[in-house]
Amino acid sequence: MLLKHSDALISAFVLTLYYVGVAAGNASDFVTMADLRRTRRGHSLSRPGGLIMEGIGYQYTMRYQPGFHLLKLAQQEEEPPAATEAPLPMPIPTPATPPPQPAPTEAEEPEPTIPVRPTSAPTEEPPPPPATDSMMPMPTKPSPSSGPRPSPKPSMRPPVPPLPPTSTKSSIMQPHQTLKNLLFGSPIEANLILKKPNAPRSKGKGFLSLFEVIKFPNTRCSVSMGDIRSMEGVCYHEFECKSLGGIPTESCAEGVGVCCVFVNGCGDVTSQQILYFESPNYPNAVREMMICVLIINVKKGVQQLRLDFQMFELSRPTNGDCLDDQFIVSGHNTNFQIPVLCGINTGQHIYIHVGDSNESKVYLSVFLKVSGGGRSFNIKVTQVDDDLAPNNCLQYFTEGEGLIKSFNYDSDGSIVDNREATYFNNLNYAICLARLKNVCSVSYNTEQLGGDQPDFQIVNKDEAENDLISDGQAGAGIFNCPDDFIAINSVPLCGERFNDGRESDDYTVHATVRDTAAGPIILPFRTDSEYVGRGFRLLYRQELCV
Repeated sequence: MLLKHSDALISAFVLTLYYVGVAAGNASDFVTMADLRRTRRGHSLSRPGGLIMEGIGYQYTMRYQPGFHLLKLAQQEEEPPAATEAPLPMPIPTPATPPPQPAPTEAEEPEPTIPVRPTSAPTEEPPPPPATDSMMPMPTKPSPSSGPRPSPKPSMRPPVPPLPPTSTKSSIMQPHQTLKNLLFGSPIEANLILKKPNAPRSKGKGFLSLFEVIKFPNTRCSVSMGDIRSMEGVCYHEFECKSLGGIPTESCAEGVGVCCVFVNGCGDVTSQQILYFESPNYPNAVREMMICVLIINVKKGVQQLRLDFQMFELSRPTNGDCLDDQFIVSGHNTNFQIPVLCGINTGQHIYIHVGDSNESKVYLSVFLKVSGGGRSFNIKVTQVDDDLAPNNCLQYFTEGEGLIKSFNYDSDGSIVDNREATYFNNLNYAICLARLKNVCSVSYNTEQLGGDQPDFQIVNKDEAENDLISDGQAGAGIFNCPDDFIAINSVPLCGERFNDGRESDDYTVHATVRDTAAGPIILPFRTDSEYVGRGFRLLYRQELCV
């Protein structure tokens, strides 16, 4: 597209110069010199005044010569040239003769040229001006005879510098050099090279089409940031990475690109596929009140965002409610619930479903409502284009085995001082597992860590605030676990022991719970707004069919 615009610009410029001469009464001063070549349609067009135009241009050559007439050219072919007088002749300055140039020691190969018709009768020619950067040197041949040069017509225009020697061959100039010569007063001889019809087209945009650019896919990459931390980025050219606000790190794409890491903070707006949302002065703790919002422009076609909490420590909830600190996600699908988070959630992740959202923006907001105490967060945000989670799953585990735990389960933190860990009120979300090939069941076991709090604790009380399940007992079924529960095999589980009674009928001990149901593997977790416990921490393992 750029070359088509350049062709049109050059052609329009030539026509403008020609018609300026026509308006000034010097239409014959503009003479075009070119070998007529066949166009795609097999013909060319001629315009009065000597300007040759072709339907699909190959080459135009134009010379501005004051006092030149096509009729005189015909007369000069029949009779010898004679000096003519013109009223009010204008003196032509005679350039100083340059010092003789030393003879070259080695023969130089002449540059390729294009033959054209001679434009005037042989005349005595002044010495050529010194070569400049704006015009390439032109090979010349000595004229067979000499004669007086016709005097120019009177004109209000400033005198034109002497022309270089006329030759039957004309050097080829690049289009940008030609425009520079026409605009800045160099000798007005232009060879406008237009693109040939069969020449290959450039696929670049703008001035980048003048350069050969090595292209490679902007794929994900990873870089090690010390012994315990690694970060993901996108492979870009280093210049492009910096222009996008990224941090260039290790090389990628066989050394052509760099792994570009994007780190964003409060008040930023980003469209990057992978980025890190960090608290101010991370990893240092924030100890004052703060409102911090990151706006993410969702790319076209993206259905989900995944948030990985690399570091997440805010103030603990109060009786199951996040009052002092809050992490809130907005801009997702209206039928998808994302709980307000606080406390310690390092190592957790959530999916944000945005396929049905009309905003195309997701807002990550952190509210620190009280001063004092330490908080810190580093959240990896990924716009997911493959390996999507099942619809409306808040958490999704794709490995054959791993760890599942409730939010704010960990009692030990690196910044937060309060050690009491509890889940939140009013939870209603689904934990999903990807069923692997030839898997028929999934086994779950609680991880026994010990300490002041039970390893598994989901609390239910009756209207008189009495525990429905005694301390140290396991609860199973809708009557024992009506309000707060995690369901496995469609059986609600609660209490202070993890046991559904299938593997062991001793409800005072933990036992393996095995999910043998067909179809998707889903673990719903629900809580009410009254009572909370520590939560759950389960080791799962997918088992092959026997």
